[in-house]
Amino acid sequence: MIENLEIGRSGYYYQRKRPLSNEAIDQLFRSLRAQTRHPSQNLFRIVRTRLGEARYSTICFSYERPPSFLAPEAGVAERVFGYLLIVEHSLHIAVFKSGLDLTSSFKGAFLGKIASERVERAIARHDAVFEKLRLRNMSISPLALRSKTLEARDLENAVATSSASRFIPQGYSVRRPDGVYSATPTTGRIAVRSDRADVEAAVAWVAEISTLLELEDGAVSGFIRNFARPLELTAIPPDVRPTFIGIDIIGLSDVLFSADDGVRLVRTGNDAAEALLHTEAEAVLAALDQPLPIVTESGVHQVRLDGGDAQVATLRIGNTRITLRGLELPALVGISVERRDLPLGEDPNAMPLARYIDRENLFTVLFSDLALAYIDGSLFRDEALAGGGEAFLAHLQVEASLATADSEKGAFAAEQVAFAPNSVFRSVVDAVANDDVLLCDDLGDEWADFIGVSTATSPTMISFYHAKHGNQSLSASAFHDSVGQAIKNLGRMSLPASMLPNKLASWNGRYRNNGVQTEIARMIRGGSPDEIAAKLDAVRSAPDVLQRVFIVTSSLSRAQVEEVLAAASHGAPPTPHFVQLYWLLMSYFSACTEMGVRGYVVCRP
Repeated sequence: MIENLEIGRSGYYYQRKRPLSNEAIDQLFRSLRAQTRHPSQNLFRIVRTRLGEARYSTICFSYERPPSFLAPEAGVAERVFGYLLIVEHSLHIAVFKSGLDLTSSFKGAFLGKIASERVERAIARHDAVFEKLRLRNMSISPLALRSKTLEARDLENAVATSSASRFIPQGYSVRRPDGVYSATPTTGRIAVRSDRADVEAAVAWVAEISTLLELEDGAVSGFIRNFARPLELTAIPPDVRPTFIGIDIIGLSDVLFSADDGVRLVRTGNDAAEALLHTEAEAVLAALDQPLPIVTESGVHQVRLDGGDAQVATLRIGNTRITLRGLELPALVGISVERRDLPLGEDPNAMPLARYIDRENLFTVLFSDLALAYIDGSLFRDEALAGGGEAFLAHLQVEASLATADSEKGAFAAEQVAFAPNSVFRSVVDAVANDDVLLCDDLGDEWADFIGVSTATSPTMISFYHAKHGNQSLSASAFHDSVGQAIKNLGRMSLPASMLPNKLASWNGRYRNNGVQTEIARMIRGGSPDEIAAKLDAVRSAPDVLQRVFIVTSSLSRAQVEEVLAAASHGAPPTPHFVQLYWLLMSYFSACTEMGVRGYVVCRP
């Protein structure tokens, strides 16, 4: 029957941890049959047969499973066939599968992840033309664009790479002279577009890919090098320490709600297992969606709740992966993960959610070296940060009056015609915003504290200003609200025509705050309401309009930031709070770039 096997050239490649044996394969096959319902006799079963320089093992049988579109109470089952093909070649193991999967114990004992740079050398060669690319943001901020997929006949000629170094390639499809290949380094999946193959052709193809994966050198596509670069964990300097960890909520959501071969969350207790409803699962994810600081004491990396001293997990940095051990959060108590395609409570490989998060590498770790991030089980470096963070500093502008600011808006009085001196609002009006049209949009349906339009410049410009006051510090807490507001309103920077009439009506009045009706005009400058409306329409429809966002704050000093970045470039690790600030602002700058907007922070000298 094995001669009838026809499969695509698409397999999962692993680094072999230790040699396989006939006994190990035999035990795996017995386990596969034991964890299915009413398995049939094997259509074929072969254990470690040599074929050329490789060995292959395979099994195929049918079993029962409940239909995905019927509730368990229906009491019916459908019979499906599954197969598993394992090919050993040199230091690698390739797995082809459908309907059956490796057990977690087998994976842990024999299979390791292949380094992303090896996959790049094998697949993303210098002559590769990228047709599809799936990217993951290095940021753990919930405000940032977390992932995106790009597709074109030739991405190198179709995609700007201005913020590419902040994104990690998770999967790609390339066109080469010898075929169209796709790779997902995070899972080890490699495929080539071709006709279906019999077992001999599949084994021969594995040998070809395995040989390419063994290459120690080779030119990689210049396009892929624009993005964050993979590193070995052994390359982390001894004085660099982890600072924050965040759970990959998007990845966990995908496997819970979207993936065909996904999993479900189950609450276990004294009674029978109970599957969590969608709303309950969403609540668990929401509770996990928070950055957790890491404190290193006596060589132990302790994971803690933000603002607390209680340890909720430990982090271990090994030579090949980072392990998240003993994660204990209230949202995880009594919650397990099991396969969705098996009846409730019958998955022999069910495990606590905390262990599942660690096993599947569903977390991100940040370090005191701002350029490093551990994502999807691999370490990456943002090469754009080499040399002291010039790219970061380019977004910081200085305004001297912010050094003497003592409030955000100041006090208000009935006859007042301008914002209080020494307020951040006053700095925006008098010094920061040089637009010939300036509107106060504070409170109500607020897009920004101020909206500026420059009609006399070339190109014309639309600017949003978000003003905040605070004591000078390098903490991220002062920026969370302003960054969130700035990112949330990026889509309104085009001044949507359908929304302008109501906005113009709200601006055609005086500013009111804390119950005090002042004489401060919301239309600060730009002419009459009709003149301002005409200018907004003209700029909004201009094909070359430049859109800018400014977070104007008295809490940040550019000189202080420069000192920390300069010290970091010479090996002095920044504080965890600065790491969090850096990544929060980088997520803001990156979000602006993705929307075609230029983002800035205006701060004290």
